[in-house]
Amino acid sequence: MPLEPTPDVLRLHPDGDGAEELMLVQVTRFKCGSLAVGHTIHHAVADGRAACNFLLAWGQATRGAAFDPVPAHDRASLFLPRQPPRVAFEHRGVEFKPREEKKPCRRSDVAVVDNDDEVVVQRVRFSREFVAELRSRASAGAPRPYSTLQCVAAHLWRCITKARGLDAREITRLCVAVDGRMRMRHPPVPEGYTGNVVLWARPAAAAGDLVSMPLRLAVELISREVARVDDSYFRSFIDFASSGAVEEERLVPSADSSETVLSPDVEVDSLLHAPFYDLDFGGGPPFFFMPSYLSVEGTVFIVRSFSGDRSMDAYVPLFRRAMDTFNKCCYSLAMADARL
Repeated sequence: MPLEPTPDVLRLHPDGDGAEELMLVQVTRFKCGSLAVGHTIHHAVADGRAACNFLLAWGQATRGAAFDPVPAHDRASLFLPRQPPRVAFEHRGVEFKPREEKKPCRRSDVAVVDNDDEVVVQRVRFSREFVAELRSRASAGAPRPYSTLQCVAAHLWRCITKARGLDAREITRLCVAVDGRMRMRHPPVPEGYTGNVVLWARPAAAAGDLVSMPLRLAVELISREVARVDDSYFRSFIDFASSGAVEEERLVPSADSSETVLSPDVEVDSLLHAPFYDLDFGGGPPFFFMPSYLSVEGTVFIVRSFSGDRSMDAYVPLFRRAMDTFNKCCYSLAMADARL
């Protein structure tokens, strides 16, 4: 069983390409008696929290235990548009974008990729002490401490931007998922809701400004954008999505993208609070949890480390040529308050 990111991981979960099923599960048994459970799920029907809750409920059902949290599926009553609709925020160019016409691929469009242009995935481990100090420095002078995720995301955003060597004037955006279960109030969304109730906060900055500003300003930028995605924003999104404008203007979800390179942008997906280590099919909790090998440049996954020492792992896909610079700054607390 590979513990480091490698394409070999792809053999341990089902390939969803071309599949009509919304969820696929693969169980791989090893000669030593251990096994790996890999699953692929369509994001349109379940976000990370819902996928984790499903697996927990599966394990609880296997053991004859009560469901906790109780699965909830009442989408119709939770996400009703208001009458009359009140679209208070701009959702074009954010959650929705114009449909792009597919062009036939010509031989001249296919680029030759050398070794430095290869996207590689690296696992970065941040110790509990490193994260605590990072958070302390970022929160200095703030009314209250910033979240761990916001501090780590800001640090990674700055380091990745530095490693890419972007033009100082180029705009880079960070995409951070915001869970509606924690935001929506009228009516509230239960913790066990099985579906996708995630929108994105998208702080932006010029690349030169981002690597020049201290960490605390980058975290403040993220925190401010995350705070905008509140109950009012979610309700505005529901009203817009139900208004008919999406169909009339032939818009498509921005999240439905086949891009393999996000540069100059960065996406951070957090599974820090997903209780995967509580999963139990009757043989005890898992030894190890990791995301699949997703070599989409700039798409970062953050998970709890399997070491049990409250450290965290970030799976960072970048071009090989950028990795040396990234490694020089990602483990440095001194650079958190310095110009990169």
